[in-house]
This record gives sequence, C-alpha cells and structure tokens, in this order.
Amino acid sequence: ESRLKESSSLSPLVAFIFMLFILIYFPCLAVIVTVAKETSWKWASFLAVYTTCMAWIVCLIVYNIGILFL
Repeated sequence: ESRLKESSSLSPLVAFIFMLFILIYFPCLAVIVTVAKETSWKWASFLAVYTTCMAWIVCLIVYNIGILFL
C-alpha cells in the first residue's frame, strides 16, 4: 500500500486539471459530424483543434496558478 502511494503522482491539483481538461477539450464525434453537416468539415476540424488547444492552455494556466498556492 505504501509503495503504491509513493509511486503515485496524482495529486488533487493534477486530478482537478484532468477533470477541467475533459470538460473543455475535443467534443464527441457526433458533435463534430453535426457541425460538419451543418457547415463544413473545415469548421468541424477548426472546432476540434480550437477546443483542444483552448483546454490545454486553460489547464496550463490553472495548473501554474495552483502550484503557486500549494
């Protein structure tokens, strides 16, 4: 049990960042296909890339702010 605890690097901050990333990142495939049918595959691709990049940047900022307080 103690060995597992020592090797685990999943802190509450990292767990929060994972949850935050999942809330923001790439939407489900059904959303991408719907956007592509309503507009074009260009916009659907943009949506996928934009939301993933935005999630990464937001999580990077929140993680760095969290490190300052912990």
